[in-house]
Amino acid sequence: MIWIKNTDGAPDAVLTMALIGFLTVIIKVLGSGATFTVLGNIVTVGTIDASTIAAILTPTLTAYVSRRYTDQKFAQSEVKKE
Repeated sequence: MIWIKNTDGAPDAVLTMALIGFLTVIIKVLGSGATFTVLGNIVTVGTIDASTIAAILTPTLTAYVSRRYTDQKFAQSEVKKE
């Protein structure tokens, strides 16, 4: 699996999921109602409501921010021990 690398240079599954969720919401918001053709097939981008946006972004962004906070918290406690 290909993961996006975080600021430490390590593959990060939570960051990848958060980015995919964010991009999905952005595409749906900006393209709502748009119709275009892909390989001869007509594709229509539907609308997205606030509850769906919350259901996509809240868990993924919360997991990412929480993990970053926890990583930073334990990294600081390890420095203090040394």
